[in-house]
Amino acid sequence: MNAAICKNCQNPLGKNDDFCAKCGQSAHIHRIDMHHIWHDVVHAFVHADKGVIHLTKELALKPGIVVKEYVAGKRKKYFNPFSYLVLTVAISAFLTHYFHLMENNSQSVNPVTELSSKYFNLILFIGVPISSFYMWLLFRKKGYNYAENLTFQAFIGGFRVVFFILIFTPLVLLFRQYYFYVLGIYMLAWFIFTAWAKVQFFGGPKWLTILKAFLVILFTQMTMTLILSMVAYFLIKR
Repeated sequence: MNAAICKNCQNPLGKNDDFCAKCGQSAHIHRIDMHHIWHDVVHAFVHADKGVIHLTKELALKPGIVVKEYVAGKRKKYFNPFSYLVLTVAISAFLTHYFHLMENNSQSVNPVTELSSKYFNLILFIGVPISSFYMWLLFRKKGYNYAENLTFQAFIGGFRVVFFILIFTPLVLLFRQYYFYVLGIYMLAWFIFTAWAKVQFFGGPKWLTILKAFLVILFTQMTMTLILSMVAYFLIKR
């Protein structure tokens, strides 16, 4: 039996309705699980619908609320998070490659930095399930499963392109000699945004949510650095 009302627009549904007559969303909306995630990932590569600009604006204004609504069932309202992630990572990777954003003015090239620049898009993708795992681990008492945390990271990770375009890219191009200061500014801005998003999404004491948000970023960065260091080590030894 279908839900009594549409989870997207709250319109009453008939017993035999497959779609909402008002907004068109499927009446068969279930909790997000890994099967749902896999379907969305495949859809991200073969389909691209309208709504990217609208979603970007909404994420800029209320990131945590957007994800909470999507997880709760309002999926007709927003662009698919995994399609969004694929598109925006492609933009970020292009900017990084074209403007050499991972390179500073130092003469020696760090193998890890070289790998980061060469496989930047892959690194962004790998970081999403890793950060999702740490977020699920630290916020597991909130009742969201891993797939729902993965959805959060897809939305927020996709929005990262805005920080690349508005903050990181222009600052690196203008002040490359202060590369590590620029990187620090970018990371601080990104942490503030993600912490704000988690406060909206999870609720609870703000100080505790912000602390856990910091730990998610810290653990993710440590894990990614370890993975890159191991890959660089094995490549050098070959």
